[in-house]
Amino acid sequence: MKLSDREKDLLQAFGGTVKSVVSRVPGLGEAIAGWDAYKKSNFERNLKKVIEYLKDKIEDLNSFFFSDWLNTEEGQQFARKVFDSAFDAQLEDKQELFINALINGVQNEDTPYLEKLKFVDMLRHLSRASLMVLAKMHEMFKDKVRGPGRRQPEPVASYPLVDPTKIAEELSTQFDPYLVTASISEMESQGLFSRTGEWRKKPDGSSSVVGGFATSLCYTDFAAKFVEFITLREARKIRDS
Repeated sequence: MKLSDREKDLLQAFGGTVKSVVSRVPGLGEAIAGWDAYKKSNFERNLKKVIEYLKDKIEDLNSFFFSDWLNTEEGQQFARKVFDSAFDAQLEDKQELFINALINGVQNEDTPYLEKLKFVDMLRHLSRASLMVLAKMHEMFKDKVRGPGRRQPEPVASYPLVDPTKIAEELSTQFDPYLVTASISEMESQGLFSRTGEWRKKPDGSSSVVGGFATSLCYTDFAAKFVEFITLREARKIRDS
């Protein structure tokens, strides 16, 4: 239900009145004041970190934020979604990755708008531990992924298989095996992997399944693109041309 401006004003006033009344209860007044100060402190800290990340990664902030796409409705919605996530205290441990997503989302015109939004949602829901495991999986599989614009493996090579047990063994010197299998299960729940190994475009613009597995999961072009979306391709500052 969409609220009118008057209803929004009344709701805000009601909320302020409730806080005022509750604050008179012994003990709660101090708690509310402390909570407000805590929230303000969190926001100010996150804002400072976001600005530092942006200054560190972008040479010309003015040109970046006045790019053509960011001035469209889609661009503004995307930026708001990213900044809402970056300022969320519960997601602070992934703040730099949201800034990477912002930069790549603005500069990569080939990535569809809905895919950009989906990647931000996936980043919100995946834990930091799962993202660390995913980064190692990407190193293992990136040269085997099939997709447009990628170096194609040998035709007889199999699709990269997401086998939790084998991957846990491979990464056991870096992560607890149970952490790896739990992280892979979490990634699967977000739709990061697929039983379809590859989709290819037909001349009429439609897509068809090329290969995959009946029960096993593949590390696909979609998974690789997500990792690339939250990772800057170069360590140096981004310069706007």
